[in-house]
Amino acid sequence: MNLLFPLCWFNRHSPKRSRVKWDGLNFVGICRNCKKPIRRRDKGRWEKEWMSGPASLG
Repeated sequence: MNLLFPLCWFNRHSPKRSRVKWDGLNFVGICRNCKKPIRRRDKGRWEKEWMSGPASLG
């Protein structure tokens, strides 16, 4: 188990940098620890996907 995994419980995620994409509004990706869709809120601050619709990762 990765030591960063508990941070996901507090909505602090870490993307796999090589898989991050720009959707026109924000950078989006998949959390490397919990495998949930995430979106970059601020520089260095990734949170669980909060938008829905075509811009979100499935």
